[in-house]
Amino acid sequence: MRSIKMTLVVLGAALIFSGCVPSLHSFFTEENIVFNDALLGVWMSDSGAKCTFTKSDENHYEFLHVDETAARFEARLIELDGVTFLDLYPHKRDSLYPAHFVPAHTLARVTIGEGSISIAPLDDNWLRKLNDRNDLNLAHERFADGAIVLTAPTRELQAFVLSNAKSKEAFGNAEVFHRLKPAR
Repeated sequence: MRSIKMTLVVLGAALIFSGCVPSLHSFFTEENIVFNDALLGVWMSDSGAKCTFTKSDENHYEFLHVDETAARFEARLIELDGVTFLDLYPHKRDSLYPAHFVPAHTLARVTIGEGSISIAPLDDNWLRKLNDRNDLNLAHERFADGAIVLTAPTRELQAFVLSNAKSKEAFGNAEVFHRLKPAR
């Protein structure tokens, strides 16, 4: 049963954000959460992808990402030693279909500028290479197709992320979004 759940996590995450690394545990604790009004609004990338950040709670966002398909997430902006990240978690839906999938957290490094944001997800290819060299010292599962799901607890995830936060390989390929309209 555990391996079926793990496989579903990988499949669900792969369909929404190919190239991202799913984690069973969040990358944040309550003391890491920050809120920045500058993130609120509608954004568009040079590739035509569109995203919207709206305030959903005192210090949480709802994140809608529309490219070829739409995906809605609960999002938390977090700060770890001065580096800003976005923890994304699939938005709950009211139907039986999603009950058959195990949702997972994904992480991206975020830079918020004047009129632009850049979002760089934790790269799954980089993680696979680490694992292939036996340098991935973090609890995880690897499947026959090479997909990796992180299973480490939050504090260990944070330590790992911080040790690789400035790595261009770990957080490469940032997508830059430009503000279309601010939140009202």
